[in-house]
Amino acid sequence: MFHVPPSWSSARSVTSRQLFRSARYLSTPVPAPKPQATNIPPAPAPPKHKHKVDLRPAPIKPSTVSATHIPLKPTVPLTKPSATVESTPSLRDVKETARRDIADAEAHGVLKPPPEGANWFRSTLHKVIEIAKFYYHGVKLIFTRRKEINLIRARIKAGGSPLTRSEFRLIHTQKSDINKVVPFLFIALLLEEIIPLIAIYAPFMLPSTCILPSQRERIDAKRADKASAFALEYRHIFNLLKLAESPAGHIPLTALRSADAPAAVCGVLRISTVGIDALRTRRIQKHLQFIAEDDQLLIQDRRLDDLSPKELEETLGERGIITRDLTPKVMRSRLKWWLDSVGDSTSETRRLYLMVNRL
Repeated sequence: MFHVPPSWSSARSVTSRQLFRSARYLSTPVPAPKPQATNIPPAPAPPKHKHKVDLRPAPIKPSTVSATHIPLKPTVPLTKPSATVESTPSLRDVKETARRDIADAEAHGVLKPPPEGANWFRSTLHKVIEIAKFYYHGVKLIFTRRKEINLIRARIKAGGSPLTRSEFRLIHTQKSDINKVVPFLFIALLLEEIIPLIAIYAPFMLPSTCILPSQRERIDAKRADKASAFALEYRHIFNLLKLAESPAGHIPLTALRSADAPAAVCGVLRISTVGIDALRTRRIQKHLQFIAEDDQLLIQDRRLDDLSPKELEETLGERGIITRDLTPKVMRSRLKWWLDSVGDSTSETRRLYLMVNRL
């Protein structure tokens, strides 16, 4: 029998124990270490919707403004005068206005009233005929006045008495009426019913001889209201024009190149504001030339005290002086101040300066 030495058995037992220990190491899982308790709060849950990120944020406005800060532009946007925006009247309002104009003309003897007891048809036909006759005589007067104006010019050319202010204004009115008569005839023959609308919205299209008394009063009142509105709403423009004084006591016409300046001056001078700035500037220049000649004739005739309140209001309005709520005495003193200020000067820039600085 084979005999196993004792050293072999001991070595085998040691090897068996090592294999058994290795097997336990491989088969038995090692427990994971428990996390230690800390005071760190749990992470917040992610939001369901992502916040919108403005890639171009607006600049942050400063909370305070320094005392030395002067804005280059007005903080409030500039708007057009509210008086220039009128609501469109209904057909009923237009008819009522035309009816009042005709009734006022009949009361003043401009139109012949219909016969008593006339029915609606005869009364309406009579009014239409009377209006047509009024326009006919008005247009005829424009052409017959040419003979009178030719006699005035012939007298002056021959070395007779000098031109008077009334004759000068008659010639000026005649030139304006000649330019208006052809378009007016076209409207009167084809679209006579829209003439009341023209008297309300485009009075500058009517010849002076074809305007009823109440229409003229309404036109003058609207021009005065428009001048007051423009003087108030465009005050910032007139303040800038005052700074353009050069030389002293004069404002050059080149100062009207700034935005809205021509429209503002036209409105205060009671002339048309229609068109582009170049046309408005040309209109202002021609009006100032007319005023310069009118001033010289007022000084020449020396009849300032003979002007009626209506003539005083018209004369001051043409020079851009607001006449609302002024008495005849105050209007007369302001006209005297104007004539003393211009003296013998015929400069347009001098009159523009006086008009702007009087506002």
